[in-house]
Amino acid sequence: MYRLPKPLKRGATIGVIAPASAAHRQQTKEGLAYLQRQGFRVQSAPNLTRGRYYLAGKDDLRLKYLEQYILDPEIDAVFCVRGGYGLLRIIDRINYRRLKSAPPKIIVGYSDITALQMAFLTQLGWVGYSGPMVASDMSGTFDSYSEEWLWKVIGDQPYPLVLENPPGEEIAVYRHGRASGHLIGGCLSLLTPLLGTKYMPNLEGAILVIEDIGEKTYHLDKQLHMLRIHGVFDKIAGLIVGHFVNCFPKNPKRSFTLYEFLDDVIGRYEFPVVTNFAYGHIKKRLTLPLGARVSLTTEPVKIELLREF
Repeated sequence: MYRLPKPLKRGATIGVIAPASAAHRQQTKEGLAYLQRQGFRVQSAPNLTRGRYYLAGKDDLRLKYLEQYILDPEIDAVFCVRGGYGLLRIIDRINYRRLKSAPPKIIVGYSDITALQMAFLTQLGWVGYSGPMVASDMSGTFDSYSEEWLWKVIGDQPYPLVLENPPGEEIAVYRHGRASGHLIGGCLSLLTPLLGTKYMPNLEGAILVIEDIGEKTYHLDKQLHMLRIHGVFDKIAGLIVGHFVNCFPKNPKRSFTLYEFLDDVIGRYEFPVVTNFAYGHIKKRLTLPLGARVSLTTEPVKIELLREF
């Protein structure tokens, strides 16, 4: 159903774009230098560190470089410099018909990039990689766990592949069971605006993965109930819950907990659910090929990327 891009080899050319917000200059410089040290040629868009307010330039400009770098046959993969905000403004303006003429290309990013990855799944059938970004993660000290999983997933592609949390950080089971399906999801607050649109992939039988950052507790409550109202939990085969960073107060007496939210929205369902998955706006994070087929079992816990797509 979905197509997997070719693996990325050392010596290839990585194009770096800013389709949402611009990044800090020094972080961008450090991230680009990291990629070069890894043996890649790097081509960077002119708007990586320049923009207006919360956007890395006007919509037309960001759209121009997005399409240009994807269509350029000399660029083997496209990495986003950071997330922020901006892709919901342009995903309906992308020339998908033109992009279909090109082979699938590795596109790496998370957070706001979720909207692009979902749109590419529906409109092009391309597997997208929810993984570290150039300024956000590769500047300074790139966490070794995140680094290992990035190159393993986009470079080696050794499927089937068991996704493992960092040592000492156990995946928790909310509800036992087993399921398999296409892995769909990303940043929750970017998924819910796509519900009911042609840019949201088919969730029938899917394994949904969700995470977020900086959402007020009642906003998170709303996002989860939007999934419920749209019938998402009637369709999916399993749920993987990543990290919700800075979404809950440190004092649990001041708010509902994540588990109370889950009780409210999925308490009556029977599909398997795991939490504390190493995914989200965190230092130690897995890279996930969204659109890949995955199996989820809970006794014992095992999340595995399958060979078939």
